[in-house]
Amino acid sequence: MFYPQGIKCVVCGKELFGENRYCICSGCLLKANIRFCPKCGRAVGSTTVYCEDCTKSERHFTVARAPFVFEGKAKKLVYRLKYGGEKHLAKVMAQYLADEYYKNVWHVDFVSYVPMHEKRQKARGYNQAQLIANELGKIINKPLVNTLTRIKFSDNFARMNRKERMREAEESFDANSKFKNKSILLVDDVFTTGATSSACAKELLNSGASDVYVLTFCTSESKNELY
Repeated sequence: MFYPQGIKCVVCGKELFGENRYCICSGCLLKANIRFCPKCGRAVGSTTVYCEDCTKSERHFTVARAPFVFEGKAKKLVYRLKYGGEKHLAKVMAQYLADEYYKNVWHVDFVSYVPMHEKRQKARGYNQAQLIANELGKIINKPLVNTLTRIKFSDNFARMNRKERMREAEESFDANSKFKNKSILLVDDVFTTGATSSACAKELLNSGASDVYVLTFCTSESKNELY
């Protein structure tokens, strides 16, 4: 009643006219992830097929996709949700993720999310991935299930090389239950290198899951041109 959605653009704040389920005006279009790695969904260059990480590392998820590239306006939206306390943005992001889900014609049993360490979540007050996953589950009519626990407080992955990221991520998660023959949709805000998503998927597969699909609002751009 006091904070209705769909009245103003969530990016620039300008008034919206007519029905707009995304809450973003025509002047604030986000950079779409059009050309991407067929396995992990990272944005790639014109001469690249698979990104470098997918050619050199084993990926445990079935496939990963993201509607936008992690830059510009899309990056600012993620930061506002993640660090600015603007939890209402989770609903906006979930609309785009739902479109991506239907476009890929995936069939999953339930929606889950990448967990945060208890210490970090306590400091922030919420897990942005959980907020997005909750809204997405409502749209696609799939239950939200807490599948994983983050058991290790990790340093910034950006300072680590590929092997260090993979090792750190694979030591960070435990499955909360057995998921025999279940197909799981794993949600996060950003896909960077894929080490976290792959480690989560590995843990879920070891717990009996048949497939793990990954959906994020944004994905990083692979800078390598592979021939």
